[in-house]
Amino acid sequence: MTKAPEEGEIWEWRAFGPISERLAAEVRAYPIRLGVSDFRGDDIYLVAPRSDQNVKLRRYTSGWVLKLKLLFETRPGSFELYNESAEFTYGFPVSLDTLEEAARLLEVKLPGALLSTATFIEEDFVKALAESSPTVVETKVSKRRSQYQFENGWLELADVNFAKHNVQSISIHSPDIEVVKKMVSRLQPGNELEPMNYIEACRRWG
Repeated sequence: MTKAPEEGEIWEWRAFGPISERLAAEVRAYPIRLGVSDFRGDDIYLVAPRSDQNVKLRRYTSGWVLKLKLLFETRPGSFELYNESAEFTYGFPVSLDTLEEAARLLEVKLPGALLSTATFIEEDFVKALAESSPTVVETKVSKRRSQYQFENGWLELADVNFAKHNVQSISIHSPDIEVVKKMVSRLQPGNELEPMNYIEACRRWG
């Protein structure tokens, strides 16, 4: 199974840490969303020191693709607005223009010698960003995810394996930030869970 990209502007709240049986049961009481149940996958996050933009490679059945999940806004309480679309998903090889867009999002300067190259396979794409200034770090992450539908939004539970740590994650998603806030309040995730996005988690545990 390959999960299709989300479409449009979506508010997200995410936290990492131990998920209690009570919290897991409350989330699992909602119906499975789009067949996403125990969905396993591998991502390579490209993490830059000055940018929180979500730029990653994701393994699909047909091979690796580049996914840009554009961060538009962050509000107090770790509520973040992203724009996702199939339009921001690219099969390899990718063009120099696409590499330059990734570098712009990551706020890095590409090596000048690359500017005469027309296309890049995944290894060369990652290498170009690793040789940028400042350097971009390749962070491999494995996930097992399940999603649950509620009115005007969805929840996700995940087991996440970083290089230095295995951890659980819960996230809440909706086009309406007030829906996300109300669901956080309803679920009462608890102090054991620390709100952060995947880029912050990669910096900590990658």
